[in-house]
Amino acid sequence: MFGTSPSRRRAATIAVSASIALAGAAWSGCGDDSDEVQDAINDASDQAQEAIDDASQQAEDAADEAQQQADEAQQQAEDAIDNAGDDY
Repeated sequence: MFGTSPSRRRAATIAVSASIALAGAAWSGCGDDSDEVQDAINDASDQAQEAIDDASQQAEDAADEAQQQADEAQQQAEDAIDNAGDDY
């Protein structure tokens, strides 16, 4: 995916993995006790949600870090402009 951040790709990968896990949990339960199937589906769903939450937090942290770096760079540029004006 050209132009997408690694965090977005990671989140998409986790979402796809979660979908596959849910489908696998449901399929593996065919012919078994329905309570066991439901438990497997619930476990897979919980794990998928945790992975999605983690990826979301990582993406938010990365965005915050990028914003902080951009703010610092802008401040440095403004300081450099101010200092350049003082030299004349």
